[in-house]
Amino acid sequence: MAYKVLYIDDLETKSREKDIGNLGYEVKLYNPTSDISDLFKELDSKTKACVLDYRLTKGKNNACFDAPTIAQTLRTKHKNDLKDFPLVLMSNEGIKVREFDKDLTSQDLFDFVLTKQEFSNDKSKFKKKLDSFVNSYKIIVEHRFNLNKIIAFDESYTLHSRIKSDAAVISNNLFTLSSFIYYDVVRPIGVMIGKDVLSARLGVSQKSEDWSKLLEIINITIYSGAFSDYLERWWMDKINNWWSKTISTETSLRRLTAEERVKLLKEKLGLKNLVPLTKTKHSLSSNFWTICKDSRQPIDPFDGIELLKDYLPWQEKEYLSIESAMAGKMDEYKNQISEIDKKAIRELVKKERANG
Repeated sequence: MAYKVLYIDDLETKSREKDIGNLGYEVKLYNPTSDISDLFKELDSKTKACVLDYRLTKGKNNACFDAPTIAQTLRTKHKNDLKDFPLVLMSNEGIKVREFDKDLTSQDLFDFVLTKQEFSNDKSKFKKKLDSFVNSYKIIVEHRFNLNKIIAFDESYTLHSRIKSDAAVISNNLFTLSSFIYYDVVRPIGVMIGKDVLSARLGVSQKSEDWSKLLEIINITIYSGAFSDYLERWWMDKINNWWSKTISTETSLRRLTAEERVKLLKEKLGLKNLVPLTKTKHSLSSNFWTICKDSRQPIDPFDGIELLKDYLPWQEKEYLSIESAMAGKMDEYKNQISEIDKKAIRELVKKERANG
């Protein structure tokens, strides 16, 4: 049965309603009135998500509030029950969208945000993400807020104690627990890693002919809990355990260069068509362990520019490569880069320009 999605927009954009419906949803368009209680008449047990435009005060029904007010009303209404559902902010106002996106988990309002242009550019991505959030709420209810079951955690391993304690504090609320799992546990580099970081840590280029065969071999380490239908992730502890048991009991991944890792993988697994990753121009080490935040290229953290932000205890730091910084990306991340690093990059740029 198709999910029912309530689309709230004051300009009655039928084309957007049609676009969402073409993704397989049962869509109902709602133009808000000045009485916010009218909203509840549009909701029923089949409603599984709500997509809201930001500005809602220009329509013929004279609404006197915007999306955050509606979102806050819905969040408050379902704060302590199991009837809450994902709320998505989709607006032409890019600035507003980016404001919410910068600190989404502290807003206590929207599950995710995007511009209408981003929706138009990749509707299938929107559907996959929305479906994943709807499913996450369903999974949380089915497993009665049991974190280990929600994230399909193998209890023979150890989960960071702060993840457990932080989840316990918010475990009576569908929205906050879902957001915590997505934004703080599954998405960041930490207890789990994505495909680009996996490639960096194994030292193997994803363009290798045997890359898919390698992924099949380490399939036992893949994450299968909430949001795994949208974000492909691997448990890092399981990767380390697999490496120790299957590849090398003597040397950890972190201590080896990409070339050394690939050599061992070839010898132990018989995969002859694995190609090691290569260093970027300004990197000194091929002991890759992370990726550039901008280019996604593999780097050793010692070769990167640390991005200064508040990390949770189980999350690993993010970095910008020297190449990306020199290419002008430093301005985009200027509030997260130390003055010392900024000065060093500027000097390097001047030196390269002087040398032609």
